[in-house]
This record gives sequence, C-alpha cells and structure tokens, in this order.
Amino acid sequence: MSKLVVDSDTGEISTEIYPGDRIVRGKTIEYLNSTQEWKMEHFYKGNLEEIKRWMKDLKPNEKAILFTISPYVGYEDCCLTHLNGNMITFDDIVELSCLSRGTASEVINSLIDKDILYKGKNGKERQYFVNPWLFCKGVRINRVLKTMFRNYRIRIINKQWKDIK
Repeated sequence: MSKLVVDSDTGEISTEIYPGDRIVRGKTIEYLNSTQEWKMEHFYKGNLEEIKRWMKDLKPNEKAILFTISPYVGYEDCCLTHLNGNMITFDDIVELSCLSRGTASEVINSLIDKDILYKGKNGKERQYFVNPWLFCKGVRINRVLKTMFRNYRIRIINKQWKDIK
C-alpha cells in the first residue's frame, strides 16, 4: 500500500511513497553532499564517557592490556581477532602487551571480574570478548553480548545492562 504526496499549493498528486521509502529533507541532502563517507574497516569506536569513568579505577597494567587489545575488537561480536580472522590467544595478549604470563593472566582475570572482558570457549580455543560499552566496531552488535555482559554496571547511566530494555 502506498501513500500519496499532494502538492499543498495545487492540490495535485506529485508522487507516491511506498513501504520502505524514506523522505530526505533538503538540509540532510546538503549535509550529505558536504561530507565524505569513510570506509571504517580500520577504525574502532570507544565510548569516551564510559572509558573516562573507568580510568581512575583501572590499574596501569589493566589499562595497558585494555588499550593493547582494543584494536583487535571484531565486528558484530566484539571477539578479539587478528585481521585474518584468527582468534587472539592468551599468548598473543602476552606478546602484544609485553607483560609476563603471570601478570597478563592476573590482569585478564581482573578485567573479566570487572565485566570488561569475557572469556569463552569455542571448541578447544579460548575466545576473548570486549565489553561493547567500552569498545566496538561497526554499527551493530550481536545480541548475545548483552547476555555475556548482563551484570555489567554501565557507569554513565548507573544501571546494569540486563535491566535495560
């Protein structure tokens, strides 16, 4: 079913709008013409306010690991992966962060306890996920992330994620 667009001056039907059509205003067209769309494949997003609120509470090694792994956040699921799609392993985190295995393990467990990281298992491999309230890529996230980080208290709104509809 379509809707008719009527010219208010003449009363004539000027066009039809069909389901899924959108009306684009002149100012929007102006804005789109004055900007350039970037291919964002090498960018990740950081929730600046949420990150700022964590800075006082994170230890230096926690910050080091968090910012070391943030470029490896995957699209849609926030799983830590290399550009070739391979999972970031514990050994990769040790190598990338330049921390000892013991320190890296302690820090990762601390970040897991704070619901900043999630450690899952895919067959034999461990998978690490970053909380999308801190870092993500793309414009969509997998709904399973809300289950994984359901107890995370979102600092900028002071609510647990599971309590948000």
